[in-house]
Amino acid sequence: MRIPTSSIFFSALASLVILAAGEGAVAAQTPPQPAIPETTERFLMLVAPRGIAEIDRDLESAGQAQSVAIEAEQRAQEQRSLAAARIQESKKMIDANKEKQKAAKREGKQSEAVILKTEQKALQREKDMLDKREALRDAEIDLARKRNELAILSKQALDLERQLALKRQAQTDASVSGPESARAARLLIDLEKTVLEAQKRVADKQGRVADGARKVVDRQLKTLEAQQNIYGGN
Repeated sequence: MRIPTSSIFFSALASLVILAAGEGAVAAQTPPQPAIPETTERFLMLVAPRGIAEIDRDLESAGQAQSVAIEAEQRAQEQRSLAAARIQESKKMIDANKEKQKAAKREGKQSEAVILKTEQKALQREKDMLDKREALRDAEIDLARKRNELAILSKQALDLERQLALKRQAQTDASVSGPESARAARLLIDLEKTVLEAQKRVADKQGRVADGARKVVDRQLKTLEAQQNIYGGN
């Protein structure tokens, strides 16, 4: 039996249609592949972008910190002067007590000499406390100066960061290309480096401030111990 040519043609066409439909279904089930970016960022902004208002708030805080540090140094200077004056008085009292002890021994007044010796120990404990207080004031003065220096460096770094933020904004608003674009990019890179160097100086000074704060606490503990020796009678 002979099969008509037209039947063979339509059977082959139907097979092609079914095959095409199957390929379309497979394609529909395959998840889309992520697009490969055409370009990558050439330069990283190592100084994180911040708004001018935020930088200005930090500048105001740095100015307030500087004022506090200056006032703290003045108070510590005054208290150190008082401590130094009391130390001189204490030395005079100790020297006078020693002379009284010598006179009591020469005159054979043993009981008086014993009492004077006990007073001598108390006077010495008080002088030791005053010495510790003077050392504490010295540490407080040093810390206040370091905090003042930190505030100054912080303001400098923030001023530079503010300039960088303004330059970035200006270049975003302007349309530059070619050589002008290269110069603008170079300006931002140089200014960003200046900001990072200033921020490094701030970080270094923060470490010195922390050391100064630890020193103050150490002097406070020693002063407390000296006061306990007085009131505890050790």
